[in-house]
Amino acid sequence: MAFIKYGLSLCLLMVSLMGFSQTKLPSMTVKDIDKSTAFQELIELFADSDYFIQNMEKDAGFIQVKSVIKQRGIFAKRAGNKITHNILLKQISEGLIQINFQANLEISDRTEDGYYYRDEGVSHDPQDYEEILAFMESHFENQ
Repeated sequence: MAFIKYGLSLCLLMVSLMGFSQTKLPSMTVKDIDKSTAFQELIELFADSDYFIQNMEKDAGFIQVKSVIKQRGIFAKRAGNKITHNILLKQISEGLIQINFQANLEISDRTEDGYYYRDEGVSHDPQDYEEILAFMESHFENQ
């Protein structure tokens, strides 16, 4: 019985430590704009870019876009990795919104039958967020 208590305590401790060790996903705040206007501007921005809009829900402030990172070189073994970005807009206060990001990475692999994509799940690599963050920041700065 004591062994079960110690085992359970150890499991709870490990779960709580794992929760603290996860890195925070990126976000940005934008001033002097409301959620609805920011949503519309982002839809127009992505529609005029290389990002593919997969899903959007205006009431929830949710936009999902996909991009493909092409592999360079003649002897590239991969077709290119796919990144799906989930973007959630949240109204913090009057004229201030927070934009949260989540990226799902799919790595391309080649087999004798062709290419396939291996889902790597949510990315915590800052490099997977740099391009879209810079793209959106430049848009909101140039208003």
